[in-house]
Amino acid sequence: MTIFSLAARRRSLGVRLASALIAGLALLLATIPAGTAQANGVPTPVKLSYIDLSNWGPRDATGVAELLFAEGIVRVQATGLPRLAGKQYQGWLVNSQIGDAISVGRFNTDEAGAASYRGTLPPITDFGFDLFIITVEPEPDDAPQPTVERSIGGYFSLVGQRGADGSRLEGAGGLVAPGALPNTGDTTLVTDMLRVGVLASAMALSLFAGLRLGKRPS
Repeated sequence: MTIFSLAARRRSLGVRLASALIAGLALLLATIPAGTAQANGVPTPVKLSYIDLSNWGPRDATGVAELLFAEGIVRVQATGLPRLAGKQYQGWLVNSQIGDAISVGRFNTDEAGAASYRGTLPPITDFGFDLFIITVEPEPDDAPQPTVERSIGGYFSLVGQRGADGSRLEGAGGLVAPGALPNTGDTTLVTDMLRVGVLASAMALSLFAGLRLGKRPS
């Protein structure tokens, strides 16, 4: 076999090895997760129970309401409430200081007394809502205000949250709900730098291996 044929074979082997190294490192690169977008808000959970304003229904009924103001969504989970006939439960956002109330929808429970409801929140800006409460309403019902039959509810604060229009909400006293997830660093930038570093290392290693094999003496 001539020197030229040996050199050609070595160059061919170097190309194949370099290609294999690039393919392997590219696979490793693909396993590095891309940066994720920073969440811009968190739900406001409201623990529901028989409170000072409650005057209807079982005292051991419980539940939770999740208020997602940026998305305009409310979710209610409750247990221990009897199923109603000819009436409906209705959820309300209430300013307990002045009595203003906004409906977030009507629902009923199943035969076991459990409710799972998802409704729509109206656009909210600088209102002092600090109470979520469930009332019992007639069906049909044209009244714009809640009845006096008040079941489980819970107090909360809108301070730190953002409404559907992006404005910051100012609520009454109580626990402060964070308006955004904590930002502990730009994970997107770090991930991109890592990906570039891995790719550069793969190219340098493949080039070095190809040159070494191509120049090896016979």
